[in-house]
Amino acid sequence: MNNGLRAGALGTSLLSAVLMFGTAAAPAPVAARAAGPAAPVITEPEKDNRLLSAADVHMETRAMQNNDAGDAHLCTDWEIWAGNAGSGERVWFDSCASGTGRVHVHLGDGVFENSFAGRKDLIADKAYTLRVRHRDASGVWSAYSTRPFKTDVERKPLPGAGDWKIHQPGFVVEEVTGDLALPVNIAMVPNYSGDPTKPLFYVTELYGRIRVVTGDYKKHTYADDLLDFDPSAQFPGTGEMGVTGIVVEPETGDLFVSMLYKDDGDLLPKIVRFHSADGGLTAATKTTIFKAPGEEQSTSHQISNLSLGPDKKLYVHMGDGFIADTAEDMDSFRGKVLRMNLDGTAPSDNPFYKGTGKFQAKDYIYAYGLRNPFGGAWRAADGQHYSVENGPSVNDRLARITKGGRYHWTGGASGLTKNALYNWKETQGPVNIAFTEPGVYHAAGFPQEKYGNGFVTLSGPTYASGPQRRGKKIVEFSFNEDGSVDDPKTLIEYTGSGKTSVAGLAPGPDGLYFTTLYTKSGDATDSGAKVLRVRYVRKDTGSPVTLYSDSGFKGESKGLGTGIFDTAAFGKVKDNTVSSLRVAGGYRAVACDSPATAPDLGACRYFGPGEHGALGDFNDKVSSLTVFGGPVEGKGVVGYGETGLKGAAQPLGAGMHESVAGELGGGESTSISSLKVGAGYRLIACDKDRSAGTDLGVCRILGSGEHATIGALNDKISLIGVVGPPLTVFSEAKGKGKSQSFEAGVHEGTRGELAGVGDNAITSLRLEPGYRLVACAGDGSTGAGVATLGRCRSFPAGEHTLTGTDLDDAISLLLVSGDPVKGANLTAYSDQEFEGGESALGLGVFEASRGDLGEAGNDDISSLKVAAGHRAVACEHGTKPVVLDAGICRYYAAGDVAYVGADINDLISLIAVDKVGGTPAKR
Repeated sequence: MNNGLRAGALGTSLLSAVLMFGTAAAPAPVAARAAGPAAPVITEPEKDNRLLSAADVHMETRAMQNNDAGDAHLCTDWEIWAGNAGSGERVWFDSCASGTGRVHVHLGDGVFENSFAGRKDLIADKAYTLRVRHRDASGVWSAYSTRPFKTDVERKPLPGAGDWKIHQPGFVVEEVTGDLALPVNIAMVPNYSGDPTKPLFYVTELYGRIRVVTGDYKKHTYADDLLDFDPSAQFPGTGEMGVTGIVVEPETGDLFVSMLYKDDGDLLPKIVRFHSADGGLTAATKTTIFKAPGEEQSTSHQISNLSLGPDKKLYVHMGDGFIADTAEDMDSFRGKVLRMNLDGTAPSDNPFYKGTGKFQAKDYIYAYGLRNPFGGAWRAADGQHYSVENGPSVNDRLARITKGGRYHWTGGASGLTKNALYNWKETQGPVNIAFTEPGVYHAAGFPQEKYGNGFVTLSGPTYASGPQRRGKKIVEFSFNEDGSVDDPKTLIEYTGSGKTSVAGLAPGPDGLYFTTLYTKSGDATDSGAKVLRVRYVRKDTGSPVTLYSDSGFKGESKGLGTGIFDTAAFGKVKDNTVSSLRVAGGYRAVACDSPATAPDLGACRYFGPGEHGALGDFNDKVSSLTVFGGPVEGKGVVGYGETGLKGAAQPLGAGMHESVAGELGGGESTSISSLKVGAGYRLIACDKDRSAGTDLGVCRILGSGEHATIGALNDKISLIGVVGPPLTVFSEAKGKGKSQSFEAGVHEGTRGELAGVGDNAITSLRLEPGYRLVACAGDGSTGAGVATLGRCRSFPAGEHTLTGTDLDDAISLLLVSGDPVKGANLTAYSDQEFEGGESALGLGVFEASRGDLGEAGNDDISSLKVAAGHRAVACEHGTKPVVLDAGICRYYAAGDVAYVGADINDLISLIAVDKVGGTPAKR
């Protein structure tokens, strides 16, 4: 069989093919023949009979060793044989591979042949042999080296199991946005304001584009066409290069982005700074701040992670470019973590800085001896930088990166065990690391026991289908007091049938956000990849906080929404009997041993999201509790830097604002000495936040009005929790004109319940965190007990202007709710005439997506009984974190409804229940 013609079809010229195979057929005379290269040293797979993915076989050798001094390495022949090399069947090859392909290739770089022709992967659970030889510039080939290996057993998705398996209770995986192409990294905007029109996070797409996603989860293009070469190539293989790392500079909002550029045929690293003139939605200017000429990069082993350290310097991770010797070469930028100023210059306090005036690697090197440190992040709990790094089929490494540190990569896998906090014995493909820190988006809303923990995306085999034994998951590391880590625990794992994997990772305001890297099906470069988030939401409590009378979540219990509560709201738990509590994801609580009516609240303790099974010295001492969601922009409260409502003003919306999280300017001595608290608002102010531990020091509750001085808290406030009315509506755009506030419940125009602003007169609205809203054009005014509500729309928390929409000056019904409470104010049935599965519902909004509808089920309700003195609204669609058409909505007065109607039968996903008249319930 003449394989030279096959190589020619791949792009190797016919002349090259003749030269390659002609050399063996007609050797030069012995006296004139040059000494051949030594047989290659195969480093991937690093030993015989290694178990590998059938979709992603990494093949690597050491640099060519030649017996002729100065003779260059021209190219390499790579072959995979089924069974033994030479006696079995050759099923794949990449002939005379040049460039980086001389020492490293993937299956995507070659061609499948013979009985494997047309395939893109090997067959699972089968024995193979890799065969490799080097060729020098004089045309002489080395002897072959071989390495037997075996492919792993194929894992099949479980029928009906879904795409993601949640390994830890209380978490869910949710889609944020989609239609992305190779989204490699994600960068959150520091201290996001909550404005739905402003940038929330940025995503780098490998092939030259940066996307921005705003707070309303809409996707925009920030910058495009960033590469000056065509990166399109094979996956897995040489297509794995382009735009990678990204970080947002908090003071200017500028982006620093790492990528490759082409120079005289070589692909080299650079860093570009982008500046926006429209609030971060598009790039107005771009400035290259750093280039490394002569530092050729290649498949994935390129410039990658960028981060800003606590010293406000830029930290840059650089792969070894598949030339292992560069990692410990102090004259090379490759295989290093670099440290630089924001203008791309080298700081003089770098560990190897020489300051000769020449552009040299030594001046920039912070740590060296690294192979491919693709992921990195800072951990505030210890002020240290961490890296995750890919090994050569073994010994992927998690490491703490120290100033001047040596990490011992020289080409052998054992080097990666040096200075490692943890090694994966089989390669998992770690791509990114992120920490859930209390000062960064409140640890993504994760429980308090996870504060300071590290989360790592493991991408697994490149572009492999279905679930994998190694990778395609996010794992969690907890840290011990001595800085060591425990073995990782899996948080989530991909169990679907597609190519989907995990890559970018960042904590956000309501979860741990990650990118899926590939579309579920199709080519790797197709659009269709997503940003998802892991969110903490306990399913066993329908409330932001649940109190228990005994430790360990036993005894009497009471669920509470957001607000300020005295013991009268504690139900059967009563005063001074709280012994344990649960705080749902995205919420925080302050418990005090004095009632909310007292001038000072006595001792107060902070409780973050999670389970608090014992309260220690606070056991049976809680007399008041304040519960808050995350902070939002607003003007319900204004803090002033001087007494008498003078000095610098700081407007605050609902939620908890803390200095440690950058939500309250000024740190421990925040300059707030007087406060104006708007109508319907209350607040708690403390002189400490959670950075000082759970003890919050002096705390005080202030009601509506002007507070010209705050006494002992003047210039000392570090925490303010604001409670406002759940919903405020306005007669003009952008929160102007007449206004009216609403508690939870159903509010109808024809009953006079919208009189403050007017029926059919609402043009903008503000909904506080932790609440949901459905607004409809119609109400229950037909008097027949049943009414179709016309246009209905659900709204997430935030500010919304309706100008230009079909609900502008057209709203007659508002349905407002925090979390529903148990009760029997409505009974839903899955069949007509009150038959089938039934669910008893109390007051509030009950949604199928939250598991609230019980036995009656989602899209399965056919009849209802509404208790006397109550009313209900049922809708086809539930609420989501975006403005959404609620579909068909129908109003039901008190009474028995034997059939909900043909147009909504078996379609109900949301039911709201409220009293008619009386004082609205706070829930």
